[in-house]
Amino acid sequence: MVPRFYISFVIFSIIIACDKANPIAFDASKSLPGAAVDLSFSQIIFSTPQSNQASSDYWHCSLSINCQNVYSLNLNQADTVTIAVNSVTGDSVVRLALFSGSALNGTNLINGATTDRECGGQNISDTIAVSIPSAGPYSLAVGRDWGNSADASGTYMLTLSSTLVSMSEFAKIYSNTATQSSGYSCP
Repeated sequence: MVPRFYISFVIFSIIIACDKANPIAFDASKSLPGAAVDLSFSQIIFSTPQSNQASSDYWHCSLSINCQNVYSLNLNQADTVTIAVNSVTGDSVVRLALFSGSALNGTNLINGATTDRECGGQNISDTIAVSIPSAGPYSLAVGRDWGNSADASGTYMLTLSSTLVSMSEFAKIYSNTATQSSGYSCP
């Protein structure tokens, strides 16, 4: 049998050694191939280019607020991306917007306006192909129209597919935030 003193000494030595160890530091300006974990939303971020991405998600909007979930993605070349929102529940009416960069206002690449795309009724899927002009970061807002939806919540399945294998770093960055668009239009 090992004496308690010896076990205590070993544990104390390990603690002292850990306190003296250098912490691991990552350079955020560098990217690593493969997958990394974004702990802010516990979502996997794929940095290897993909041609398809999917996410099952939900909305829970504040009273009288058109809310949206926002996803970031990076495209490594000009491409055509198809955005599909299916399996919509909660008598929800879908709003879509795609912006170049991280700003959530300005010109929506889906309709060329400062409005969200809203072309369906309650629980209606929406699919649109968007021509992506150049490589770079993009922000996709999948919104829920408060005034045309019933209740405050609903679910959906988001699927993105690209003509070329060009999408990477797909991650949800905001949940249920108020839309910044100036309204909605179809197309």
